[in-house]
Amino acid sequence: MTGQLSLGTTDPRAGYQNPNSVGFVVDATIDIPDLTAFLDDPNHRGGLLADVDVPRWGEQFGSRVAGTFGLFTPTEHARTTHMIYELPVTIDGRPHWIVGVKHIRVEAVWRLWPATTTLYATVHEGHGSSGTIVGAGIVRLKLSGVLAMLATMRGTRARWPVRVWNVLRFLTFFTTGLVSTYLLRRRA
Repeated sequence: MTGQLSLGTTDPRAGYQNPNSVGFVVDATIDIPDLTAFLDDPNHRGGLLADVDVPRWGEQFGSRVAGTFGLFTPTEHARTTHMIYELPVTIDGRPHWIVGVKHIRVEAVWRLWPATTTLYATVHEGHGSSGTIVGAGIVRLKLSGVLAMLATMRGTRARWPVRVWNVLRFLTFFTTGLVSTYLLRRRA
């Protein structure tokens, strides 16, 4: 995923549009060690490993840092769920926490693509999302990134037939959630 980030702002849209924003690259791998537990969990939480780069600053904020991922995580709004990406990074030698959110809302079907490929990110001081927001921006996943992601999906921690079955179960869960939200017009 690539986009723009600005320090000194708290709003992702403003951070993205700021003329002084810098390129922001996130290369993430999602890890779901127990698919049954993931599907049973109402927050659908899994692991996340990511490289976070800001090339213009010549820094890699995090290399293979471990965070968390949530899919169709419920919100207080009856017609909205979130895809959540959280991970620790280091900026100028100090710990920070990136929180990225994709807003999956009951909307018209043409909103599916931007909703599932646009991540609104905030950068917090410290070791969690409760710290002061010190930066924000937006990163997007391009079609080529989606195709690459699909090509790299693997079932792990099981024998061959179970691995294939788990990939199919995950894709069914993901597709059903999107169909429910954007075609049937109810929250996943």
